[in-house]
Amino acid sequence: MKDILNGHLQAVDLKKYYHQGSIIKNTDELCDEIFKIILNRKEISDEPLNARVFINGGTRDDFGSKLSNNPPRNDESLEDWLKRITLQDSFCAVLNGINGWSEFISNFVNRSFNIPWVAQFGIPSKGVDVYCFMGRYSITPFGIHLDKEHTFLYHLGPGNKKAWVWDPDEIDIKPLIKSDSFNLNETLQHAKHIVLKPGDALFIPQNWYHVLENPTFSLTLGVAPYEMRKAEVVTSIINNFLNEGAKDNDFYTFNESDDEHRALTKEFLPETLTKKNIQQLIPEGVNDIKHNLQSNFHFKYPSPLRKISNKKYQYFGDLVIGKDDGEKIRLHCRGKTILMKSQFTKQIIELKSIMESPDFEYFHDCSVKKSSFTFIMEQLICLGVLV
Repeated sequence: MKDILNGHLQAVDLKKYYHQGSIIKNTDELCDEIFKIILNRKEISDEPLNARVFINGGTRDDFGSKLSNNPPRNDESLEDWLKRITLQDSFCAVLNGINGWSEFISNFVNRSFNIPWVAQFGIPSKGVDVYCFMGRYSITPFGIHLDKEHTFLYHLGPGNKKAWVWDPDEIDIKPLIKSDSFNLNETLQHAKHIVLKPGDALFIPQNWYHVLENPTFSLTLGVAPYEMRKAEVVTSIINNFLNEGAKDNDFYTFNESDDEHRALTKEFLPETLTKKNIQQLIPEGVNDIKHNLQSNFHFKYPSPLRKISNKKYQYFGDLVIGKDDGEKIRLHCRGKTILMKSQFTKQIIELKSIMESPDFEYFHDCSVKKSSFTFIMEQLICLGVLV
């Protein structure tokens, strides 16, 4: 199977758009899997879907909750279900982070996109988002727009999708759309027009204006690598460090006294931070980010917290063993970090080796008396390392 990143190309030029036909061969299978996510959400996790709904050009936040809590009926298609939920014939629904809900989609995108992307361009610092557009709409609800990230669209059908993209080297349409992102009369004549059939791929480079139309109901799979700015990386690292082990009510009140600066050092900042300088903190934080991305197959959104059941589990991965400072060891599990006492390091290394064997299988019995082993296994199930 050719990877979906490059399609029929040898390599992607991130400064040029492309449209290629027949890149996705299993469109029906992917549509069925997205339907299963929506249908079985409550069985997988108590967390809601990361859903947005656009109607008449605006975002309806209330419908995001409705999508999560009102699954399709037995006799409903996706289109019929969305019509019932929105009470509209024209709508656009978006689900972000769908890789976390489906091992099939996660494996498919990881093998055919993430792995070749990292090999060619390195690890995206925010990770890769996998999302789905569902609906029928005359034009993208927010009009002509650009994205700061590169966008890869894989049309799943069943209907065709129309797209218009503007090459910034040929024309800058920002003055034309001004405050009206639906100014099509003056802009479409300068656009490249593409008709996406089921299985087709469209790559839109970052900062290229574009707009799309779904004349008939269809689904489109989107894949987008996200990058953090340098300041975001530093802010993320420091925030994570400050919040590590913090309680929900861990607030600080500034006291008006001559000792305020000493109070800030002793009370506001963790004791371990006062012993480190920024040169130490940044590389450790960068490693944390990289390990979390690695543990989540370089996806942006981690797996939702899974429900624990009496059933057989297999290792899906990935458990990445991070820094051991002699007191605690950092375990990175499907994009999240958990801390354990260093005394368990040897057992964790041995457990990871056992779980990675092809014939590994673990039956979890919720009625068994809890032990340190069952506690660890429940954590791995909850985080999606065991599925």
